[in-house]
Amino acid sequence: MFYIVLFTAVILSILAFILNKEKQFLVLKISTIVYALLSIFALYLFNIWYTYDYGIFFTKYVLNFNTYANINTVLILLILILAFLISWYAFYYFKKEIEHKVIGLRRLREYNIFVNLFVFAMLLVASTNNILVMWIGLEATTIFTTFLISFYGVKTSWEAAWKYIILCSVWLTVGLFGILMLIGSWLESLNFNHIVFSHVNILLAKLSFAFILVGFGTKVGLFPMNSWLPDAHGKASTPVSAFMSAILLPLALYIIFKLKIIVDTLIWNSYFTDNILLWFGIVTLLYSGFILIHQKHFKRTLAYSSTENMWILALALWIWSPIALKLWILHLIAHSFLKTSSFMSVGNVLLEQQTGQFSKISDLLKNQKITSIFVIISILMLIWVPISPLFISEIGLVYALFEKNMWLSFVVIFSFILIFSWIIINFSKLFKTKEGTDTKMINEKISCNSIFIPILFTLVLWIASIVSILFIF
Repeated sequence: MFYIVLFTAVILSILAFILNKEKQFLVLKISTIVYALLSIFALYLFNIWYTYDYGIFFTKYVLNFNTYANINTVLILLILILAFLISWYAFYYFKKEIEHKVIGLRRLREYNIFVNLFVFAMLLVASTNNILVMWIGLEATTIFTTFLISFYGVKTSWEAAWKYIILCSVWLTVGLFGILMLIGSWLESLNFNHIVFSHVNILLAKLSFAFILVGFGTKVGLFPMNSWLPDAHGKASTPVSAFMSAILLPLALYIIFKLKIIVDTLIWNSYFTDNILLWFGIVTLLYSGFILIHQKHFKRTLAYSSTENMWILALALWIWSPIALKLWILHLIAHSFLKTSSFMSVGNVLLEQQTGQFSKISDLLKNQKITSIFVIISILMLIWVPISPLFISEIGLVYALFEKNMWLSFVVIFSFILIFSWIIINFSKLFKTKEGTDTKMINEKISCNSIFIPILFTLVLWIASIVSILFIF
């Protein structure tokens, strides 16, 4: 399964390279079908390998285990499912952009090549058991997504791409230095399940985690290393923005999570790693709350929303209890699907209105009715609406935090209220009547070949997965 899943993405990339530009929509169709089949295939095999009785994989194994070693199975499934959904959406999205003469078929060929290599690199990170290969895979995601961020070839997208590759490469090199320090504290193996500790240098192990958190925290979006995040999301195409926000950021946090386990074992406690992780997260959360005040573009707003969700996942690691891990998985899955549907929904607005500025769009519910419904549902689910699974995970984690540190929980609640208020205020501008705006009225219909079907399918998958997860509570 490892070779089939991992190298299928490379084969799709080679196929896009070999075929001429007129057949690139065929490549997108093939990618959609292949990733759908791989998702079903992976879920079926995980059911067999981990439950042995064809039981439900999520509720019987992933969310009830006593160790933290198998979260990568959830990440592999999410990568494959999101690759399927985003390929499906990209087919209609780029078809519209070509009709509007925003891009040409040559650009679509570049997208097919690099997005499949991007999927390969993410699957490599989630599948490998080797510390250095994991770093190589994450650095490869940086290289491939740089080409995807500069996709439109305009000055602002090139600036965003250069900023992204310089910041991420430099800080990931710092993360590599942390890994080398961790190895220098007398690890006798680079494979997670073969690591043996002997003659441990405690100080070096602690220092290594500081470098690891700063280095890999750049890809997670931790402050102050997250200045690349809004520019990259704002200038990349909508399918790429959805991919990066939904799964790339959690994947980087997963690496920190794995290395944290090693460091905690080396130093015989988790106080050091917990505290440094917590305070980085608190500063990031407060920064996200205040910076959202000044956001004028909806893709940049969603980017800063992702940093808030990454901190919530980091908070679950800090609490470090069986219920916190279950909430971690719940939040991870909900964030991945909801952030994908959010970017797809606002992508439809951007596609038709040719702008992402809040101030230049008005009466969206009147002008794009179906898109408006998807935007409203996705945004409401991203904030503290009680029916949202993110509400359950956030309330559960805040309650657990309240038991550990009451004053810190008040800071977190204040930050949440600030973030959610500004998200609502910003997105509500799309539905108001404003003088001087020239919003196009679009006649939208849902059909079998509609761009709305992938968004609807994303929400259906989200509901299905969350319902199965909630059985464990």
